Amino acid sequence: MPGLTDGTGDVTIRQVEPEAASLPDVESPEDSARQASVRQVYTRDGPGVVSVDVASGAGPGGGSGFVLDRNGHIVTNQHVVEAAEGVSVRFANGTRREAEVVGEDPSTDLAVLKVEAPEEALKPLTLGDSDSLQVGQPVIAIGNPLNVGISVTTGIVSGVGRPIKAPNNYTISDAVQTDAAINPGNSGGPLLDSRGTVIGVNSQIISETGSFQGVGFAIPSNTVKSVVEQLVTTGAVEHGYIGVRMFTAGIGELVAYTSLTKKDLREQYGLPPSGAIVSGVTGGGPADDAGIKGGEEQDIDGLPVPIGDVITEVGGEEVSSPDDVIGIVNSLQPGDRLGLTVVTPGEEPRQVEVVLGVQPEGA
Repeated sequence: MPGLTDGTGDVTIRQVEPEAASLPDVESPEDSARQASVRQVYTRDGPGVVSVDVASGAGPGGGSGFVLDRNGHIVTNQHVVEAAEGVSVRFANGTRREAEVVGEDPSTDLAVLKVEAPEEALKPLTLGDSDSLQVGQPVIAIGNPLNVGISVTTGIVSGVGRPIKAPNNYTISDAVQTDAAINPGNSGGPLLDSRGTVIGVNSQIISETGSFQGVGFAIPSNTVKSVVEQLVTTGAVEHGYIGVRMFTAGIGELVAYTSLTKKDLREQYGLPPSGAIVSGVTGGGPADDAGIKGGEEQDIDGLPVPIGDVITEVGGEEVSSPDDVIGIVNSLQPGDRLGLTVVTPGEEPRQVEVVLGVQPEGA
């Protein structure tokens, strides 16, 4: 039966340099020759992918995972092992081992397991640089969909920098969108580029038809590197937090969703030309301490908008949407100081500084 350990341990993450992970805009025949075929990637890297079987009060379940290092650390999704009473891992060669949950991070939907397994069963995969991904780049998903056994599907990177909802309702920044077929059971398995390096951990799908082949999303590998290292060494991850709730649309999107211009928004509601609208703040949180305010709901051309302060810059960078703010905050640690430019509707911009707190357990 797995138990949450103190997280202390060593981890060696195999990773490529950013220059090696990136793809040229136009591939020459020589470049193409260096690309491993899907069959080659599956043959070489497939043994590093495992099936994760979970027993819990809700019944049996599971997903996929992949070998991180030769110490027996396995990466999977947090939602795969949530509330697990027992976890086991099945390797490509048929070897099955009981697994211990080293740590979980619901804010990024990542978890690390630990197994004692024969050295020949441990085939670590290499983590690539998700920041270098290009839309249209071919990708390969390997996992155990619908518990039919380790399988491979292919597709492309359909989008980058996507925000998706974590199991605890916080936002995961910079997710990789793919059209590679991802089904229940693929969760926790790797999304690889054509060289066989892991550029994401398959996490969720969105489908309006009810079928499983919808739009797939993977946790970016650069997030994986940071999170799993902390989980292995400390058993937990602390995320930065400023304590604001923001309207889903930025100022620019209000222009698109309504018949009003930026000039109209400025003249009628005192809004700046761009930025993220604060709808509310958490009492006693960093933003509240810095004097940032939420607002009352107003009708803007038929759209109910809780207009509070507007964040126009974070750390000196212009922001146009809540996702911009979330992405920057997610990259920082509790205790970090962050400068914001804030506009109270109808007033001049002002500079404030927030000291990031520790993200609470639930949104």
